[in-house]
Amino acid sequence: MQQVLYKNSTLYKQQQGATLIEVLVSIVLMAIIGLGAAYISGRTAVMHRDQNIHLHTVNQMRQQLENSAECAGKSAGTHTVQIQVAGTGVNLNCVVSEGAYTVVARDSTGAGVASSTSGGIKVNAATLAVKEEDTFVPVKVQMSP
Repeated sequence: MQQVLYKNSTLYKQQQGATLIEVLVSIVLMAIIGLGAAYISGRTAVMHRDQNIHLHTVNQMRQQLENSAECAGKSAGTHTVQIQVAGTGVNLNCVVSEGAYTVVARDSTGAGVASSTSGGIKVNAATLAVKEEDTFVPVKVQMSP
């Protein structure tokens, strides 16, 4: 029995191994694309985590301002308040400022009666801000009414 070569021409004899090189080049390109995709997905995961921490911090600060007298009920000045964000304690600066307002009530004729309190009505307003040395919260938040 005699063996018959399928690709017997000299053109095919000079191209031996070309397919192997093409496959190796495509594997290298796919590896580069895969590493780029892995890097982008890693950065996206970190950004998503930071946004979640920021959202939880803002929600806890809102709750602190609305429901708690721990900060807003104190006298004017700077106080430290701690909130829990994702199981971690976050320290906040609570700055309470005091303002005095005069309230005037008017009837249908336009005559007005000033408030009977001497010095006006005093209102405390609290401003919460994440302390700069707190590294858990990536975006420093400040919230005031």
